[in-house]
Amino acid sequence: MYENNYKNLTATNLDNLNTVLQLLADLNEELEIYAIGGTAMLLKNIKETTKDIDFLTTENQEKIRKLFNLAGLKEKDTSKLCNIWYLGNIRIDLFYDGFIFGITLPNDWKDKSEHLKDIGKVKLYILNWQDILITKIARNEQRDIDDAIDIIKAKNINFEELRERYYKLAEGSIISDYDAKFKALEKEYKDDTGKTD
Repeated sequence: MYENNYKNLTATNLDNLNTVLQLLADLNEELEIYAIGGTAMLLKNIKETTKDIDFLTTENQEKIRKLFNLAGLKEKDTSKLCNIWYLGNIRIDLFYDGFIFGITLPNDWKDKSEHLKDIGKVKLYILNWQDILITKIARNEQRDIDDAIDIIKAKNINFEELRERYYKLAEGSIISDYDAKFKALEKEYKDDTGKTD
């Protein structure tokens, strides 16, 4: 199961992320990955460091295992729910098949995501911000709520559209207390921004 503890003792920064991406690009193999969570925030300068690197991929786990081993990464947890790898002390979490933290993303998740850049044959995307927010709400640790508020402000997210997408997903997902979690975010968001409606 996914570990909710802080993963690394030291912070992971953009240089660490670029090192991992360049190692993968050096393999000269096609790979499609989507930055999620703090990794997406790092790429868009919403935060300066994160505790690990999080990717969602459309590739199968066998291909990932082959490529990551060739790149010198070490697999710590083989679970498809959260496949954990390390490059030295940099932790990389991989999620598969549009499934993150008990949430199966809607069919349009790829279409709504942003193609950021190609590094060699590696296609790097950022998962769309609404779905990143939904995964943050689902996990609901204080750092996730803080990140969610930062994302909403930085990306000017329409709160009503977020609410609608969240509730459509949450009712069919494995999110405990999904209504209370959204209301907790909404309260902190209103407190932070001074919005009353």
